Amino acid sequence: MTLSLPARAYLLACDSGKGRVRDRRRTALLVRAAAITDLLLRGRAEESGGRVAVTGLGPTGDLLLDDVLADLAERGAAGWRALLRRDGGDTLRSLELQLAASGVLQQAVTSVLRRKVLQPAEARLAEQARASVAHALHAPLSEVDAADAALTALAAAAGVGISRAEAGRTSARLAEPAEAGGAAGPPLRRAVRQLRARRAAPASGGS
Repeated sequence: MTLSLPARAYLLACDSGKGRVRDRRRTALLVRAAAITDLLLRGRAEESGGRVAVTGLGPTGDLLLDDVLADLAERGAAGWRALLRRDGGDTLRSLELQLAASGVLQQAVTSVLRRKVLQPAEARLAEQARASVAHALHAPLSEVDAADAALTALAAAAGVGISRAEAGRTSARLAEPAEAGGAAGPPLRRAVRQLRARRAAPASGGS
């Protein structure tokens, strides 16, 4: 099964111990950024003057990407931050429904509060997502494909799937796969970091 970039981003966000997503706000931001990037990499959208617009309609082969593409076509060109803020929670929930329907995710019940949650049906799926990011961080850049490079750059910007310590150790290297990813270049990563910081500000503010 070939997974879209937002699907791989979601799997990357799944906790290696508990299996499920821990930080839904950051995951929603990463998934939204990954969906936009996937459309750019597929040539279905392009950036010009800091705004992203549709270049071609028609099925992409992925339901979530079809929805994001149709929405972008309907609302018209928009800047990076506007696109990231737009329907982030809905994008995350739509992705979860799609992955559950296709068998990538399955329902589980937490041991303490007995809450129903979604987690990867196979642990190897999340492991593969983490392995692709590790490869992008440490392999020769010529061996890293554009999708892996883009996912790695976005994950670091969103603070998902890459620890703060690892990001610090590989800060110079992170700039390289970001450039290789093309679509996930500096403007998009900057927008992700800005929104991440803005959303974290209320929680870290003094009383």
